[in-house]
Amino acid sequence: MINLIPPSAKKDLKREYWVRVIAVWLLLWSVFLVVGACLLFPVYVLIGSQVAVYKDSAEEASQRVTSYENVTTTLVQASLQAKFVLDEIAVPVFSEQIELFETLEGSEIKINKIYIGRGADGIAPISLSGIASGRQALASFRDRILNLENVEDVDLPISNLAQDKNIPFTIKVTLINQKEV
Repeated sequence: MINLIPPSAKKDLKREYWVRVIAVWLLLWSVFLVVGACLLFPVYVLIGSQVAVYKDSAEEASQRVTSYENVTTTLVQASLQAKFVLDEIAVPVFSEQIELFETLEGSEIKINKIYIGRGADGIAPISLSGIASGRQALASFRDRILNLENVEDVDLPISNLAQDKNIPFTIKVTLINQKEV
């Protein structure tokens, strides 16, 4: 039967056939794309909302991490300051010892130099240098120092007693508990 159709009509018939085939395929593809889009749209919305929620929680977590880092640095600084304060409390106060020796001085003794140093055990032996008006005043000064409750020993060399008046002296005072001074 195809032989009975004239060649020009045959050509038009083939063109119309291919136009219909292409149109049907395009229509089928567009229907599949629309159906696929309709099926994927809820998934897209769900994923978008979950991403927004995770983004918000990630921002909140990063803010918490930042605040924890700030708290950590603050705690480290506070810890260092507390350690410094505790170390400073453990250091003996020398001004009290100096005032104590100056009150024991009296009118016949003049202390020129007080040396207080730190040793491994706390305070090293204290060295007092000065001038005494006489031997009796120097011996009395040594006894007053020895009568102090935290003094263990007072070393007054005999060479300091060679003169009668205006005696230059150097006394070494050893404390009982050197760490608690």
